Amino acid sequence: MFKPKLTITPSILDGISLISEIKAIVERSKVLPLNEAQLRRQALVRMAHTSTSIEGNPLAEYQVDKVLAGMSVNADQKSIIEVKNYQQALKEAEQLAKEKSVLTIENVLKLHSLVMKGLLEAKKTGHFRPGSVFIVDDLGDGREKLRFEGPEAKKVPFLVNELLNWLASEKTLHPILKAGIFHSHFVNIHPFSDGNGRMTRLLATLILYKEGWDFRKILVLEDYYNRDRLAYYNGLASSSGTKFSDSVDFTPWLEYFVEGFLYEAKNVADKIESIGFAKTESDTQVFLDRDEVKIMDFLTSTGRITSQDVEDLLKVAKRTAQLKLKKLIEKKLISIAGSGPATYYLLKN
Repeated sequence: MFKPKLTITPSILDGISLISEIKAIVERSKVLPLNEAQLRRQALVRMAHTSTSIEGNPLAEYQVDKVLAGMSVNADQKSIIEVKNYQQALKEAEQLAKEKSVLTIENVLKLHSLVMKGLLEAKKTGHFRPGSVFIVDDLGDGREKLRFEGPEAKKVPFLVNELLNWLASEKTLHPILKAGIFHSHFVNIHPFSDGNGRMTRLLATLILYKEGWDFRKILVLEDYYNRDRLAYYNGLASSSGTKFSDSVDFTPWLEYFVEGFLYEAKNVADKIESIGFAKTESDTQVFLDRDEVKIMDFLTSTGRITSQDVEDLLKVAKRTAQLKLKKLIEKKLISIAGSGPATYYLLKN
């Protein structure tokens, strides 16, 4: 059975304490629905941008924003697919986070199939790797240096299942530390032929969402990793060595993980403070009903919505869908674009 080795150092303890204080402030903050939707939209764009950028995707953040809004960009098809796939996987992760059931191997494989759709041959998409894995560094003079050797392929299903069982049964460890340990151990198992980095960051986010540590879904840990990729890789290596082991000490990695979490938590608090609290042009709060919240959530994830989308989302007639969109326009939360059959709606700038 997987039993992670770690020490709760003063820096980890202090970091989690400060993060908890910031979390309480963020959750108490009164933010307008439009402002929160815009912040969540920005966070989704940054997640898709930074997590794929870490793996070499060349798209700039503004290009990722366009791709997620269904607009065309001048870029290679592979880069565009990577971003669109990650968007779909994030939406699936959000849905899984709402469910009370534990994370399963089937969930993990489905997420991988979404992340790697059209990027990897079918027999390796949504399936564990069939062979060995060796991660090497190019020394630049024709030589290579082994950085890490993963476990044998035949052990991967067992190791992933052990990790998921630990995640479901662990009740005493702080959710941030659980997500951090999972992040490190999953990527060291390296269960897939490709997409392991994106998957481990996605799953760590899903764990935080399930545990209620999502910071209103505005927190983007990937920003911290992408800011200094070498520090990120060194942080992971600090608790892995050069060959897979299920008895490593996770403490060095967790110190880095908590440090990054605190940095991004402060950024969330700063963003919420900078937009003001519950202010509109008329200085009044805007309230949304349940259906309007669903529409705004959809817009946050996709960047645009049509009346047909609303019909499908709410299971209502076309006229009802149009009326609901009209109310959101009147509340100055969305704006209309296009005309006739090509009409769609956007978050209002």
